[in-house]
Amino acid sequence: MDDVSARPQSPQRISATHGGLIHEVRISWWQTDDWQWVVVVNSPELGAVERQANDAFEALCLLREELDPRGWRLGVAGARADVWPSGMARDQGGGLSAYRLGAAGPQDPVFTFSPVDPATVASVAEQRTAADRFFSKFGGGGR
Repeated sequence: MDDVSARPQSPQRISATHGGLIHEVRISWWQTDDWQWVVVVNSPELGAVERQANDAFEALCLLREELDPRGWRLGVAGARADVWPSGMARDQGGGLSAYRLGAAGPQDPVFTFSPVDPATVASVAEQRTAADRFFSKFGGGGR
């Protein structure tokens, strides 16, 4: 499991998959002066894609929703099907950490942008379905 206290710094290089190949991409995230979060990925093969939202996790989801139909999968913990942030993590922590959604309930938090093997990530739609299933089983505010 990721150690949330050992957060990677922005920008960082991560692995992404596209067309059966692994590519190195640069991912950056920051908070603007008006409290919005921006996430940008870029590489020679992908170009630059940027999205902005109220928290970093949502900005990542918006960015992934553009990349998913194009066949790109980003290797970050926040893109795993079994990861979703709590409302408090989004409101007070900017969506920089999220929980692993285990069979027995929430597990330890992970840092949204921690590098993971891109073979372990899912589309945003698959991730939302998994989160909905988890919250219907365990209750809580849901997503």
